Parts: sequence; C-alpha cells; structure tokens
Amino acid sequence: MLANVVLSTLVVCIPSTLLAVLIGVFAGYFIKVKRFKYRKVLIRIVYTLSGLPPVLAGLLIYILLSRKGPLGFLDMLFTKWAMIITQVILIVPIVMLYTLSGLKNIDRVLENLDYLNIKGRKRYTAIMKEYSKEIMYAIVLGLSRSISEVGGVLIVGGNIEGSTRILTTAIIFEITKGEFSNALMLGLVLLAISFTFNTILQILQGDVFD
Repeated sequence: MLANVVLSTLVVCIPSTLLAVLIGVFAGYFIKVKRFKYRKVLIRIVYTLSGLPPVLAGLLIYILLSRKGPLGFLDMLFTKWAMIITQVILIVPIVMLYTLSGLKNIDRVLENLDYLNIKGRKRYTAIMKEYSKEIMYAIVLGLSRSISEVGGVLIVGGNIEGSTRILTTAIIFEITKGEFSNALMLGLVLLAISFTFNTILQILQGDVFD
C-alpha cells in the first residue's frame, strides 16, 4: 500500500511541477521583458492567483471535468490527469511570481546579448544559464507546493485507493479513521521525499554545502 501511494504521489507531483515550471518561467519572462497594455493589471492578477485556494481550484476543475461539464467528454475526473491539471493551475502563478522577482538585471543581460549579437536558441540558452539558480529555486518552490497539496487533488481525484490516493490524501484518510500513528508515519515519508528532492536539486546547483 505505502509503495503504491508513494508512486502515485511521484506520478502526480513530478509531471505537474515540471509542466508548471515550464509554463510559469516562460510566462513570467514574457511579462517581465515585454511592455504591453494592461501589463500591470496582469501582474496583479498573477499576484492574486498565487494565493488561489486549492479547494477553489479543485472545485473549478471538478465542474469542468464532471459529466455535465464542458470537458466531461474527456472522462478525466477522478484520475491522475485531473490531479495534475489542478496542481499545474496552482503552481503556475507561484512560479510566474517568483520569475518576475527573480529576473534581476534582465535588461542589462539582454543588452549584453544584443551587443554580442547572440540571437535565437543561443540567446535563450545564455539567459537560462545566467538564471540557472533561479530556475532551480522555481522547481523547488513548485515541488514544495505540489507535494504538500491536498484540498484540490482530493476533490478531483477522489482519494481512490490504488489509483488516485497520494500521501497527502492518505494522511487525511488515516486521520478520519483515527489512525494517527499511520498518519504521522505517512507525514514523515512525505517530508523525507521533499528533503530528498531538495537535496538533489541543491547538489545539481552546487550549493548544498553553502
């Protein structure tokens, strides 16, 4: 049971985090470097959505994917796909917000790239290399949000044993049964996974011992 719950947790959290970081970083970069009408309004919306209650996100996805909803034909409700979509919606605004604040001196970096006539793929590669630490931190931030989320995924996943039950929803299930020792054990496993992910990312970044 535990192995299956851990595996389900990883299957949901890793893809949702990577997808959210991919969307959030590029969207945040675009808003940071471009000047367009209603840009400040969009930034305020991002700030607002970064605090989106998970249960509200879960409710909205539930309505969309329910049989009578506009996307009911996809038959994705109470599946891992629905859980991943919910987590992406929750994580993207947080990553965007971090990207907006993390891209310090981006104008100077872009000016240097223009001066060196670096364009196309090499340009984006140079930007990613310059802000590699910020991207790593965005991944850590996304993973932390993803692995600790419970309200939204509980609504759209249904906490189905052997299918959509992950560590956070399993903890809630054990608490409702009064099995607090089991809930605590699952919580420790959750912390261990989070610690492992963060350590690996810090090692890749090269600052684990700083």
